Amino acid sequence: MASIPADAAGAKPGSSSSASARASATAAPAGSRRGRDATPSFGVMWSVMRSIGDMSLPFFFSSVTVSSTSHVPPSTTPLILCSNHSNTILDVAILASHFPERRPLHFWAKSGFFHNPILRWILTSSGNIKVDRKNKNNQSLFQGTFQAMKAGGAIALFPEGGSYTIPKLAKLKMGAAWAALEYSRHLQTEQGDGVRTQVKILPAAVVFDDKSVFRSRAGLRFGEPLSLDRYIEEFLSSPMGAGTSEEKIKSAVGKEDGTVPATPESMTRTNTSEGEQFASPAHRAVARLTEDLQRAMETLTFNAPDWETFQAVRLARETIFELQGGEVVKEDMEEYVELSRAIMMLLTLDQTDQPSEMRATSKEARRSLFVYSSLLHLSDVDNLTLARTLANRHLSIPLKSFLLRLPIYIPIFTPTLIPTYLLPNALAHHYAGREEESLSSVKTLFSFLFTSMLYSTLLFKTMTWARWSPPGLLVGMAGVWWLHDLNRGCVDGAYSLVKQIRFGWRLRGVKLDASKRVEGVQRKGKSLFFYGTLVHPKILARVIGNDGDHLTVQNAVLDGAKLFRVKEAEYPGLVREDSSSTNINAVKGTLVSGLTDSDVGYLDTFEGDEYIRSSVRVIPDPLAPAERNSTRIANAGNAPLHAILSSLTKPRIASLCASTSPKIEAQVYTWVAGSDKLEDRVWEFDEFAKNHAANWVGEGQVEHEHEYQVVDRVRSRMDSPESKPLLTTGGDARKDEEDAERWMEEYASTLVEGEGRVKDALVQVCSVLREKPSIQYYVDKGLGKNRPKKGDREMLTALLRARISAKAKLEELMVMVERTEVEEVRSAVESLVEAKKRALRRIGVMEMSGDAAWPFSQIVVGAAEIESKKTV
Repeated sequence: MASIPADAAGAKPGSSSSASARASATAAPAGSRRGRDATPSFGVMWSVMRSIGDMSLPFFFSSVTVSSTSHVPPSTTPLILCSNHSNTILDVAILASHFPERRPLHFWAKSGFFHNPILRWILTSSGNIKVDRKNKNNQSLFQGTFQAMKAGGAIALFPEGGSYTIPKLAKLKMGAAWAALEYSRHLQTEQGDGVRTQVKILPAAVVFDDKSVFRSRAGLRFGEPLSLDRYIEEFLSSPMGAGTSEEKIKSAVGKEDGTVPATPESMTRTNTSEGEQFASPAHRAVARLTEDLQRAMETLTFNAPDWETFQAVRLARETIFELQGGEVVKEDMEEYVELSRAIMMLLTLDQTDQPSEMRATSKEARRSLFVYSSLLHLSDVDNLTLARTLANRHLSIPLKSFLLRLPIYIPIFTPTLIPTYLLPNALAHHYAGREEESLSSVKTLFSFLFTSMLYSTLLFKTMTWARWSPPGLLVGMAGVWWLHDLNRGCVDGAYSLVKQIRFGWRLRGVKLDASKRVEGVQRKGKSLFFYGTLVHPKILARVIGNDGDHLTVQNAVLDGAKLFRVKEAEYPGLVREDSSSTNINAVKGTLVSGLTDSDVGYLDTFEGDEYIRSSVRVIPDPLAPAERNSTRIANAGNAPLHAILSSLTKPRIASLCASTSPKIEAQVYTWVAGSDKLEDRVWEFDEFAKNHAANWVGEGQVEHEHEYQVVDRVRSRMDSPESKPLLTTGGDARKDEEDAERWMEEYASTLVEGEGRVKDALVQVCSVLREKPSIQYYVDKGLGKNRPKKGDREMLTALLRARISAKAKLEELMVMVERTEVEEVRSAVESLVEAKKRALRRIGVMEMSGDAAWPFSQIVVGAAEIESKKTV
């Protein structure tokens, strides 16, 4: 790299070179605008603003973590810091307060803010640089930026062009690249050819685990700095110098085939370099640099394709890192992005070329987690509070704990409760409720304002009481410091207890165990009742394409049905016919839970158009074990398969039909091909298993192999890479949207009994949150007057069921992906296991086993330990 000017090489803001630069600026005439704008400097307002950030951030965030500081160049290096911008003022505050070595940062500000004399003084004293986007001359446009970088300063930009609440990083504007490369041209203009800059572009990201939530966590991350070596030569080869007039530029562009004028107009344009032919070498260099910056910033941020995936990943992370022995298990914010990406990979396997069963399970897990997230917002509670409430099981536990601490809380929070917490929260939701990117900033600003007024009043009262004596000042300052410090130290515990008491009060009367009655159904996907050939575990395994290790099978009875032989066939047909007082019409069979969408698709294909799937209520036999389909296959040598249903004798069936045993929602294949194709005699499974099962499953080619051919053709199409593109557009996207809405509707029916207000609200809130950020404003606005009360028992029961179902689906997915040979998937699982181990160690749990290992099996935990020892 070429040498750089002496005043840019080692100057720090406030050093001699910086002072000389400011001296040259102040040498201009007093009334000169140029004298006021040329060299940005840091005055008293920078210290004031940063101090406000230092005091305000700990009030809102429980922690702010800074990582990858080794990537930050020395403080003597001219620097352009490019960060994402998802939280308006708090992004600025975090960068200013937590940048390594407390290095001051110059932020760009619109020129319109400088018209007011008072605001201009505040901005200039804070080191802000005026940027006039209407200026058509780059050298004039970036004059303040150039002066700051020549003094060894650091410029902080948000190249997204604004603050956004979207699930991924927005397309970057080109301003940062223009500023960096035009600085090189500026040095050549001033000091001759061959002089180039060592300015670096430093990618950064401010990330939050839940940015609008009080006492959430924040993190500041840095990437590898970008050097300009790869772009300068092409940029400087542009014939358009600083003195080129607008007319000449337009004329030159008119002679070229490009579409973008080589002027700073493109500074505010989104980078669209991919596939676009730019007008000049300068534009091409700027576009390449912006594209590389986009990739660098994307590696620092968690970028979900849509809100459904974003919310599902967040809930999956929160449930994996939840509670252990009453202690909160939290992942490190330094790992937040990487862990979120690992979870996202597992929850979006339906968009890859993995086996169809894995794709279907991944999709169901993602959607189940999203519905659970939606129900949490509908119930106005967070996952950790719900987990703590369920762990305590009694409202009295957090209530006693709160009452014991009340003598401490009263003097601490009585003066601060309203001005520091309640009033700022109410005002923020009133003025910025619809903008998640502004919500926490407004809360923090109001909290700082009112708390400052409170502390000033307390100090004034103390000094008045002490008659304005020096001891009174010391006592007042010590009292304010003590109150401030105790608030910070006690707020997390108090806030957690208040949330538990509030939600526990709402949860009273809801039977926590009632939701577990649906666990066998909800946690294992769809449930079907089989009565014919599919009762045979090997035939079921042949149809779905695996041994059914993910399926739970239990003997059951369907009341109000009869089973007949199909003419000239070995399989039966089921006809619905209600029982009478003198005659019980019931069919014995197996209730199979955990069927995925792909499983059901294969079964539908296998059954053909002679049957239709309909909803029924099945009576499981409580004396029969619930076991995996693979276990039934493995035990075939010890327990003959024809005896699977032998325990369901006629007296036992009559007893089950007459009992009050709970009935389970399921589906069954009902015969629709006409009664003329049925024989007038009952079909028996034990007879089929003894005499005909070998024609369907056995060694080598079997007689009825043709029955599976159509299923195999469907499976081969679904398992091929071409069957599921990575991204869907147009008609495919609309089809996916319709499929998601239909799934949400069906899933809501399993969580809420019957039709009603709660089910409608759940479907509606899911629809809203698939398009909008997950803040209360959109939930309330989407439902209006149809919003169920927060204490609605039906809604809270649905919430508990959704939690059980989502956790079980996540566990099912983890068990499935642990068996895969795909390196990326295994690596994602191992990274989650290692992260949970570290989180458990931080709370004193040294062994990851039992409940602590959830949702991972001991096999993958043990494998990760072996791999870890090998690495060591």
